[in-house]
Amino acid sequence: MTEQRKVILSGNRPTGRLHIGHLFGVLENWAKLQSEYETYFEVADWHALTTKYRDTETMKQDIEDMVIDWLVSGISPEKSVIFVQSHIKQHAELHILFSMLVSLSRLLRNPTLKEYIAEKETLKLKTEKKTLNKIAANITHKIINENEERRGVLEGKIKEFVLSELSENLFSEDTEVPYGDIVNYGFLGYPVLQAADILIYRAHVVPIGKDQLPHLELTREIARRFNSLYGQVFPIPEPLLNEFAKVPGTDGRKMSKSYGNTILIGEDTQSLKKKIMSSYTDPQKIRKNDPGHPDTCPIFQYHLIFNRENTDIIKNECIKGIRGCVQCKKEIFSKMDEFMEPYREKRATFEKKRDLVWDIIKEGDKKARVKAEETMEIVREKMRINY
Repeated sequence: MTEQRKVILSGNRPTGRLHIGHLFGVLENWAKLQSEYETYFEVADWHALTTKYRDTETMKQDIEDMVIDWLVSGISPEKSVIFVQSHIKQHAELHILFSMLVSLSRLLRNPTLKEYIAEKETLKLKTEKKTLNKIAANITHKIINENEERRGVLEGKIKEFVLSELSENLFSEDTEVPYGDIVNYGFLGYPVLQAADILIYRAHVVPIGKDQLPHLELTREIARRFNSLYGQVFPIPEPLLNEFAKVPGTDGRKMSKSYGNTILIGEDTQSLKKKIMSSYTDPQKIRKNDPGHPDTCPIFQYHLIFNRENTDIIKNECIKGIRGCVQCKKEIFSKMDEFMEPYREKRATFEKKRDLVWDIIKEGDKKARVKAEETMEIVREKMRINY
């Protein structure tokens, strides 16, 4: 008798075309896991709506482009279930049931929520500062228009007063952090929906990085609480920790669309060349014969990924000042362009047959729906709500 494989659930928000950071950080690992586990890969479009609910016109295109990159990166519809979250309505049903088991205070301790609030409050403070500076200047100008010296002194005092008041009101230890006007209900509750995503397939394992462990912990808490109240249904999912490859962007920062520093999977030759030749290098290496610092140079990091067999020579030449940045860029462009070619060919095929992409998704939806409904039948029975 063949031992049943353990289940893995993972996914991404649909953000359109993916970059090589996704390829080496996530997709290569997913492709390997397909042979070891029963794998479900989710296009998390409901999760995307928590912050993109105003901008939905590109959602369909974004889903297509992301799934194409999954397919060209080795995610196989024969080995894995590829599905769209919103097409499996059972996720929403389980989300509602789970929401009864989680306190508001527990959701407010979510690290992602705290980071989001801090980011919004910082932006709000900057906006308020600009506004109050203008107000202070206008008030002062009206009061003392005839005396430039006195106007400058008074303007400075007004600015100091209003900004200190604003800062104290926003960040006083006695004041509760304001979030009601900047966090929607969907964002607050998304970790519960995430738990439903994982547990509805009774996943045993979730591949994540260390920074995502707090997110998975709520899922584990919900599974334990449900099993304690109603009987054993859900396995307690374990993290599958991976040391994801860190691919820098062309400006040296983390590769991210928000920074505009990405290299896409299957980037076309001309675009790739332009990005590589204009990318950030070692700011201390001004002339070719200046000693370089390859460990802090993103171009050298690309050599470590795409040109490993030559990295010792390249590093030694760079440090000694006998290798210039232009030469380094030309060599890595050649290697990366060669690497990208099969991805370009596969992507071109799918782009001409976008209906095929949706056929793959529809087939995945059917398989996911069967598994999800099977779980919901057990859940309803255990909760005695299958009347």
